[in-house]
Amino acid sequence: MIVRRAREEDLNQLAVLFDEYRQFYGASSNLDLSYHFLKQRFTNKESVIFIHVKDHVFTGFVLLYLSFSSVACSTYYILDDVYVTPAYRRQGSAKQLIDTAILFARQENALRISLETQKSNYQSHQLYETMGFVKDDEFQTYHCFLK
Repeated sequence: MIVRRAREEDLNQLAVLFDEYRQFYGASSNLDLSYHFLKQRFTNKESVIFIHVKDHVFTGFVLLYLSFSSVACSTYYILDDVYVTPAYRRQGSAKQLIDTAILFARQENALRISLETQKSNYQSHQLYETMGFVKDDEFQTYHCFLK
């Protein structure tokens, strides 16, 4: 099993996995939408995606978005999505993906990687904390939904 940065020629296979991820979180399957969303991220250079590959099959991915800290005058990454298809869970794939994201962010001299996860996702909380992520008890998250 390897982790590597996704390329544009990976989009067809990656879109299938991304669509599976979206369904996991309750969205309706829409392979065209998944493909075009990823294609736009590539075309506009708006994200970095690493994929987990076993025997030429994409088994998981992590998606990072570049962001900025005004106070620190620095960049950081938002780990927005990490997903491993069910058949490959509990084999260290998510850890490999996140390790790769951390290594990449360090090489880019980023300040940090930030993420949000559901309060009830205890398994992910455990994984993130064992990997050095620190729960933020200082800031409250708010959203202004526009759609």
